[in-house]
Amino acid sequence: MTLRGRKMLKWTLRLILLLLLGGIQSSPAFPQIGGTRPMLLMTAGICAVLLETGIEAACGYAILAGLLWDVVEGRLLGFYGLMMLLVCAAAGWLVNNYLRVSMLNAVWMSGFGSVCCGLVCAEFYLFIWGYAQGTAMVVLAEIFWRGVYTALAAPVIYWLMKKIQSVSMGTVQSSLRLRASRMRNERKE
Repeated sequence: MTLRGRKMLKWTLRLILLLLLGGIQSSPAFPQIGGTRPMLLMTAGICAVLLETGIEAACGYAILAGLLWDVVEGRLLGFYGLMMLLVCAAAGWLVNNYLRVSMLNAVWMSGFGSVCCGLVCAEFYLFIWGYAQGTAMVVLAEIFWRGVYTALAAPVIYWLMKKIQSVSMGTVQSSLRLRASRMRNERKE
């Protein structure tokens, strides 16, 4: 399989995972903690940014996850797409400059990104219009528990994304080893 084919396989598997996570996130049968569901698409976007070397492609994946989230939640198209772009670009910047790629970083970034996204969503959909007067603490508690639930779901999604990455990279590494051994054999002849 060529390098282009391996990249296509990796991104196809990631898109299938994204569609599955979107379906799971919007499923009414998905278990809730404190009346909230985790933001699985947020975690998928952050894990893609953490594991991908090119931040442009990963941010494109995050925007796609955000747009799928907009469609699934029935929100204004582009709201979560923009939020995902901002959160995932910040996560990518942190990993490129200060942090290393690890499951722990994926967990706390997913939880923190979920809380930030929830706060912005509550501000634009509730607080500005005066819908949450007197219930601000309830809304903030729900946002907090959603962040915790998202952080608890993050290791599973990180593991799946890491497996997708290793499947495509494993074939890349084996083909590079094969190419290197062929070059050594040609030099000996």
